[in-house]
Amino acid sequence: MNKGERAIAREERRLEKERKRRIELANKMLIPTGGKTRESLDLISFDPSGVFRFGGDRWLKVFEIDGAGKSLIDAAKGLSGRIRITFALSESGRETCHLSLMEEGEIYEDVRRKMTEDEGILQGACQMHALSVDEVMNLVAVNFYQDLRFSYASFVRGKKDWKKECFFDSTEEAAGFNAGRLFGESFTVLAYPDDMEEGMFSHIRNLGCPMYVNLDLNGLLEEEKLNFKRELEKKYNRRLSVNESEDYINLSLSITILCDSKDARQIVEETLISVFLKYGVVIAPSFHNQKRVSESALSLGLIDETLMRNVKTDVAKKLMGGDADGDAKVEIRTDEAE
Repeated sequence: MNKGERAIAREERRLEKERKRRIELANKMLIPTGGKTRESLDLISFDPSGVFRFGGDRWLKVFEIDGAGKSLIDAAKGLSGRIRITFALSESGRETCHLSLMEEGEIYEDVRRKMTEDEGILQGACQMHALSVDEVMNLVAVNFYQDLRFSYASFVRGKKDWKKECFFDSTEEAAGFNAGRLFGESFTVLAYPDDMEEGMFSHIRNLGCPMYVNLDLNGLLEEEKLNFKRELEKKYNRRLSVNESEDYINLSLSITILCDSKDARQIVEETLISVFLKYGVVIAPSFHNQKRVSESALSLGLIDETLMRNVKTDVAKKLMGGDADGDAKVEIRTDEAE
């Protein structure tokens, strides 16, 4: 590197440092986390009202919702951010439902504006109640079987590691994990059919073990739709009409189960795979990625792990559909008019 190149490199470093300084100045209203939490969760800072700021310009806000109907699929296509719908089923089949809204950006004010716009769209599809940071972390702790009362003021003051305090410590295997007396397993959907019947989840709601179903949805930009159309045309060696290429959404589906024995885990695994294959959906254990997928599921997206696929919108709606669970806290609606 000659003298001129070194001067250019120094100037680029200076400009980058100045850019980061301005970003931090613009985000000074947020409360920073301690070094341990930054390292374990990549959580940089937060707004106590319920917004989390992570590395990589990722932001997260969690809502409790009254149900996840098909209209959420159409709503997701018009958002600037991505949503995750988390269905949590207890051993008795009782169900709760939460929606995690994820945005990208450097400045909180810009991100907050995006969130407000996206919330307005989502409120047309379901009733939403935003959770504060304390409410989210207490819910996460319950999901991980941790007996504690989270208070951000106490945890920041005590410089505690949020993940260490709120997550259980698990031992990962190739196709499963153990956490204390729990025998868990995470699954990831690898492929979806071109068409399918509704009702898939109605067959797995009463398997007798806690289960977390995560459905991530992200609309496709026009450029992405065109690129996807070109790839399909290249793959099948035929030209597609505009309508054939537009009816897609980016989707990821994963499931985490928690059983009380290894035998029970094996039985649930076989049942899940069998039911999904019946509907043409290819699901498999999250091989060598059990810990991250399970932590992502139970943390409502604090840890982000997905396997996104372009899926026909009609298929996504049929995945969302299913029989209503009368005993559940959240009613899963299957009709189009919501």
